[in-house]
Amino acid sequence: MKPISLRMRFSAFLLLALLLPILAACGGTATPGAATTPEASAPAGDTLPSASPEPSASASPATDASPSPSGSAEASPATGTTGESGDTANFLVYGNPGEPDLLDSMDTTSGQALVVTDQIQETLVGRVEGKVGTQPLLAEEWTANEDSTEWTFKLRQGVKFHDGTDFNADAVVFNFQRMADPSFEFGYRDKGKTFQAFNDIFGGFAGSDTTAWEGIEKVDDFTVKITMKRSFPLLADVLSSSYFGLSSPEVVKKNAEKYGTPGGEAVGTGPFKLESWTPGQNIILVRNDDYWGEKAKMPGAIVRFIADAPARVAELQAGSIDFSVNLPPDSRETLQSDANLQDVKVEPFNIAYIAMNLNSKPLDNPKVRQAIAHAINKQEILDAFYGGVGEVAQSFLPEGLSWARPEGDDPYPYDPEKAKALLAEAGFPDGFDTMTLSDGTESALEFWYMPVSRPYFPTPQPVAEAFAAQLADIGIKVELKTEDWGAYLDNVDAGKKNGMWMLGWTGDYADPNNFLYVFFGPTVELKQGYKNQELITILENGGTAKSQEEAAENFKKAGDIIRQDVPTIPIVHAPPVYGAKKALQGWTPSPFGHEPWRTLSIEK
Repeated sequence: MKPISLRMRFSAFLLLALLLPILAACGGTATPGAATTPEASAPAGDTLPSASPEPSASASPATDASPSPSGSAEASPATGTTGESGDTANFLVYGNPGEPDLLDSMDTTSGQALVVTDQIQETLVGRVEGKVGTQPLLAEEWTANEDSTEWTFKLRQGVKFHDGTDFNADAVVFNFQRMADPSFEFGYRDKGKTFQAFNDIFGGFAGSDTTAWEGIEKVDDFTVKITMKRSFPLLADVLSSSYFGLSSPEVVKKNAEKYGTPGGEAVGTGPFKLESWTPGQNIILVRNDDYWGEKAKMPGAIVRFIADAPARVAELQAGSIDFSVNLPPDSRETLQSDANLQDVKVEPFNIAYIAMNLNSKPLDNPKVRQAIAHAINKQEILDAFYGGVGEVAQSFLPEGLSWARPEGDDPYPYDPEKAKALLAEAGFPDGFDTMTLSDGTESALEFWYMPVSRPYFPTPQPVAEAFAAQLADIGIKVELKTEDWGAYLDNVDAGKKNGMWMLGWTGDYADPNNFLYVFFGPTVELKQGYKNQELITILENGGTAKSQEEAAENFKKAGDIIRQDVPTIPIVHAPPVYGAKKALQGWTPSPFGHEPWRTLSIEK
């Protein structure tokens, strides 16, 4: 295939835009149009440089921070470890901020799940460790045609899945078909599989009018070709996302809809194998001693489910976990002052937001949504619950993509009097406390908060209480609600969450559309009852632009429309707090939220 210089330069621009503010040293990116070569990984133990925030958070833990006695590092797994990689006392112990919904990377968007699937299921395209950029993984090289509508991937040979079956072109085609094709017999959509990430990223499944995806085919045993319906310059970057982890076709068929559940298996080519999943307690991984590349340094890993963020800090101090993420902002002082712990820096590449379902009246009224935006005091939220560390969000794009942000300041600064005036203009001079659903049902106005801490909302419940108080100040009274994290996400995706809800996003690759098309593309109509075809077209034009200037023009125009329609309110971009024992070596956090643990080690 012929190299495509303009597209290559644009891809590099996009990556560089994020890379420059984050990195002191540049890691290369495998770009289409030219054969890739393996990149040197970041040095073990090298963490991303960033401004070192001073601890000053005032967030109050909502729950007891005592170490949980369940699922401790010494806990016995539900099924015995094989012994081939050592006993669990020598395993790495990770404090996960919740329990995964699935260990099927293609069928989950949960960070709690993807951090585990990263260890089991590998992607065609890899990420440079701790940096923005791609590198070969299960594909050794890739090329694209002139307009980036046809992509050819040369696969690594000699790789086997954990069940001993071969990794080859048939396996790759099988995996992408089950994710992309609604009629594929092994997709098990009729039994609950949804593959939502594919839908969000490509604008629909294969065969739909809105999707960018045309299809995938086997060229030979170790070559596949992916065809797109429109130019897609960043496809290789997209396929480095954890959502595209590949599974053993035989195990998927054997397990059907139970694949990736506690009652089923999860089998990839990764450096760790799933040993057991004990619901409510932990997941046990053991080293894949037949791994095709450099083997994991530790014999295994225990993933404990500790939803309460202060409890994870307490367990770090107690020594019962080795590392964790999404800790409370006020724990930075603890991490920095404890001689046995380290505060591991990572730059924010995220957005925390409040979404509204426009099918829930009166949220269909733009003046009501604008009033709500004016009622939220973002700076107060940043100061109270993030220790003032981070950035009040004026758009949905983090600093690394600031070149694509709309011009001008946030049109909805905190202004309760303006908010009350807008409510009066909308016919609600005294505010409101109910909503009317599309079927005519009237109920209390719901405001949903997440049951788990995430990088963008590390302490969601107290933040939700603050939002509720700010809305009450202008006469809008909400009923705070939460539910199981898996159900929370499923209900958002299915358009079953009414009223308002908190959620956020950590970018998967350095492309404005990884935020904007996901939030405001064709799939948002089902989730929020919001559709603006002009906006969708502009976003697609931005995604196929031949230069950064052309892309920026489109994305800025899109930002103006989003600000005018305000179906969702951006709140903050905030660096997550990561902590580890000082003895932990080789942890280089990815700016995209999770990474393989192959290089991690700690003396037990």
